Order: sequence, then C-alpha cells, then structure tokens
Amino acid sequence: MKRILIIPLSLLAIASACSGLAAAEESFYVKISGGGSYPILPNLSNELALQGDESPGIGYSAAFSFGRSFFEKRWAAEAYFSVSRHPSFRYKNGYEDFSANVGYYGFYLLVKKCLRPESVSFVPYIGGGVGYGRMNLTSGAAKLDGFACIVTAEVEHRIRDNMCLFAEGALNVLPFVEPYSSPFLEESDNDAILDWMERPLEDTFNSFELRLGIRIRLMPPKSY
Repeated sequence: MKRILIIPLSLLAIASACSGLAAAEESFYVKISGGGSYPILPNLSNELALQGDESPGIGYSAAFSFGRSFFEKRWAAEAYFSVSRHPSFRYKNGYEDFSANVGYYGFYLLVKKCLRPESVSFVPYIGGGVGYGRMNLTSGAAKLDGFACIVTAEVEHRIRDNMCLFAEGALNVLPFVEPYSSPFLEESDNDAILDWMERPLEDTFNSFELRLGIRIRLMPPKSY
C-alpha cells in the first residue's frame, strides 16, 4: 500500500513545484473515462489454446486521473489510476481445474506532451509513465504484480471553457516474467499455477485499452 500511495503524492509535489511557472489559464483538472480492454498474456494464451476455445477475452476498462498542466499547457502531469475486468474462462489441465477472470489495476505517475498547445479543438497528446500494476487471474489470487509502465495517446476537443471530451488509447505493460502464485486460490492445491507439463506457469501482462471520457478543469481559465 505504501508504494501505491507514493505515486499520487509524488505527482502532487511536482504539481505544487510547478505552480509558480504556470500561465494564468493553467490549472488542476480531473479526468474520467471508460471503454474496452484487450489483454495480452502469451504463455497463458498458449496454455488455454491446448484446452480449446478458452481465452481471457476482451473486457471493459475505466480510468481516473488528477493532473495539472504547466509550461503554457505544453506539458501535463497526472496521478493516473486504471482498472479492467475480463470475461471468465476455465483453466483446466491434468494438474489444475478452476474458473478464472482476468482483472488488472494500475497506479501511475504520468507525464504528457501536448503536440498542439495553441489549438482549442482536437488537441493531441502523447504520454508515458511508470508505477505499480497488479493482474489477478482470479479474484484476489494467482497474481502478477510489480513495476509497471504505461504509454498513452489522446485527442481532446473542448466543448466549454473548462470542459473537454477526449478519446484515449493506453498500453499497460508489466515487463518482467513471473510465475502465477496461488497461495489463496482455494481450487488449487499448489503454490503456483501449473501448466500442462507440470511446470509453474510464468507470464508477462500487457493490455491495450481504448476509452472515451471527459476532462474538467477545477479552476476555469481567466478571460483574455
């Protein structure tokens, strides 16, 4: 929990440090969005392919962030939280038999670059960040977690002085190969999820998410 809290607290410190450099119209904002998520788990997918038609499948995702623009709106920093859930499937071989549904959440410190800061409509951003991510193969168990990265691309359109609609694509990455631990998985008698060759199943987790959302400035810009 401590390492999770470090991320939004770090962002608040950065935002406070930049407040003296910001232009008058720059301010804090909140964003919320929802959409779909496509998970990429290479080794799990290969194992499920041996069973037939089972797969994690496309699920839904949501994201919330709190951020601040600075340097004349050319840059922004955000404390960013995302969560996704995917359809259930059956994991079954000669050593395991349980129901699973992939879920992921991530906490990130995200920095974004505005590619057209002078524009008020269809403004593109690209961004990247690091933080903590956790993928559960089933609720509360059989997890992969640790250091995580995110890359984002976003286009927003202003509909009011302090409100924008946006479309966002995000790639979540848990880069390190780890075994699926299962100490709290009641349906498994093993300390790790086993593959069809009775070896601990190891994997990485990536997911691509596409969402639509709204951004609201907490301090509307002053009149020109």
